[in-house]
Amino acid sequence: MKIKKYNILYKFLAIHFIKSFGLVFCCIAGIIGLFSIIDNLKSFANKARDIPFSVTIQYALLDISYTLTTTLPLSVLLAGILTFWKLSRTSELTVIRSIGISVWQFLTPILGTCIAIGILNMTVLSPIGSALQKRVSRLSYKYEITHSNPLLFSQNGLWLKEKSDLSQSFIYAEYIKKEGNVLNAKNLTIFITDLKNNFLKRIEADSATLKNRRLILNKVKIIDPKLFIDEFDVYDYPTVLTVDKIEENSSEPESFSFWELPGFIRFFEKSGFSARKHLSYFYTLLFLPLTLCAMLLISAIFSISPKRNQANLIFKLTGGILIGFGVFFMDQIVRAIGTSGRIPIFIANITIPTVTILLCITILLYEEDG
Repeated sequence: MKIKKYNILYKFLAIHFIKSFGLVFCCIAGIIGLFSIIDNLKSFANKARDIPFSVTIQYALLDISYTLTTTLPLSVLLAGILTFWKLSRTSELTVIRSIGISVWQFLTPILGTCIAIGILNMTVLSPIGSALQKRVSRLSYKYEITHSNPLLFSQNGLWLKEKSDLSQSFIYAEYIKKEGNVLNAKNLTIFITDLKNNFLKRIEADSATLKNRRLILNKVKIIDPKLFIDEFDVYDYPTVLTVDKIEENSSEPESFSFWELPGFIRFFEKSGFSARKHLSYFYTLLFLPLTLCAMLLISAIFSISPKRNQANLIFKLTGGILIGFGVFFMDQIVRAIGTSGRIPIFIANITIPTVTILLCITILLYEEDG
């Protein structure tokens, strides 16, 4: 019976935290979405084509998805403070403690909820955000919102679209390797169409070399719409591409789901490119449950005090928010240093959450258990 009562209590605490988290997260997401809609409406007003409002909404959802991983720790911090403040204000926290429940016991279900939120973001929300990014990317080119030449790295090779005043080309390379300022490719195919997507010709090459805005193809076949084939040992294909431009415009880490990132990172590094920002994003998703637990423990330290003095309570809550934001920004700074290559990326992503958790546990042990 005692265990059953405790289970009911744990469910009550978890549900209470989920409600607070939902409120805080929806407020943050709503603010981000509102500003995104206003900004995009202003930006789209200058476009020659009429862009449906549904596209604006999808852009806003993408902005929310991009900031999801970043805002989750702050949402947990504020939700934890709100939850413990409500429990203290209604004396429920005092009653819970009076029946022999320690701080570690009533924190357990909430910590479990934080871990579940982190895992849900990693395994479910990340793929949804990745799919949304791909859809918005297609809409961007459909309505000519973005004029840059898009490129896409995948585990199967490199896809690139190039557009000129008279035609557009779709370039696919099955294998690529960067060596300094030179990019070597194998099994390259180029589809060339006019601006209305009418097929003009197809170029196949066993290998190619990109250097100084020149794409030199070897053992080339050129196939026209009537299936006539011209063959060349060497063919110079005009392009505006450079190796630096390909690396700078490589797909953003957020465009890959958690499940796709490991394979892409292996492919990217094997191709000679730096995958630091993608590896950092992967570790950010992987260690997010740890970060959320750190933020919850910070909120607990400053919110579970049984003292009812209003001035003291406001001071402690404000201090908790400031310290939580400080830890959050410190974590971002250390991760940026790791992405730059000055410290190992694994260490950069795990250090601040781990140190914060250990410090919080030490403080709680001192305050609660003497």
